[in-house]
Order: sequence, then structure tokens, then C-alpha cells
Amino acid sequence: MFVWMAKFGAAYGVRTGIHVGVDVMINALKPNVRSKFIIFGLLGGALFTGIIGSFGAHFVWELAGTEQVSADLELPKWFVYLCVPLGSYLMCYRFLQVCWSFIKTGHLPHADHGHVEGLDKEAEVEWAVMPSDLHPKDDDIDRGARK
Repeated sequence: MFVWMAKFGAAYGVRTGIHVGVDVMINALKPNVRSKFIIFGLLGGALFTGIIGSFGAHFVWELAGTEQVSADLELPKWFVYLCVPLGSYLMCYRFLQVCWSFIKTGHLPHADHGHVEGLDKEAEVEWAVMPSDLHPKDDDIDRGARK
């Protein structure tokens, strides 16, 4: 079950821009060279996940002819391993989707980890300036020192 979640979660991560990527060197490049490297990386990801999906599909096809059942889930083994081709092909599709979008718009999906859904920027209040009864005010400290 973990593999099912990992494969489909990775495909979601590619689509939304939260998939792990190291882009320090890529961001230091000139924009026209940078875009070529990004397209190469996205197409490389699509090729890799497409190959893994094909290997997984062949493996599942071979298992489908057997009567093997998983010991823990008591499901046919082919069904348990079906996550590999399905998740890989979905991830391949997402890589191609992001690549096509990048070619058309020049933008990659980006997740803002600091954004909180339902919280407007105008409604944000800095905690340091909020009135609080827990801390004495400066003039209360001065009055206490004069007593």
C-alpha cells in the first residue's frame, strides 16, 4: 500500500511543483540556457518513468497468468504490483504535462509552502504588535520603579 501512495504522490508532486528537485545550478544559468536544461530534465523524467512503467507492465502481465496471492493482503500479486505501471505512467504523463505547459508559458508549477489556505494577506497580523496582557507595558514598568 505504501508503494501505491508513493507512486501516486510523486505524480501529484510533479504536477503541483512540490516534487523534490535540486535547481541551484539551473537557476544560476542564463534564461535561454536554463529553459533548455529544464525541458531536457522534464523530458528525461518522462522517459525514465515511461521505461519503468513499461517494465512494470511487463512484470504485471507475467504475474497475471499465475495464481499467486499476496500473503498479507490476500489479493492477487498482479493487482498489488499494478501500482508500478499505473503510477509510473501517471508520473510520465505529469512530466509531459508540465513540460508542455513550460514550453507554452515559460513557468513551472511552484508551491508556496508559506501560504495558508483561507488566510488572506490583508488579514495577517504580526504577532509582535498584538496587544497582550501577559507582558507589562513600558509605562507600567516605569511607574513600578518610581514607587
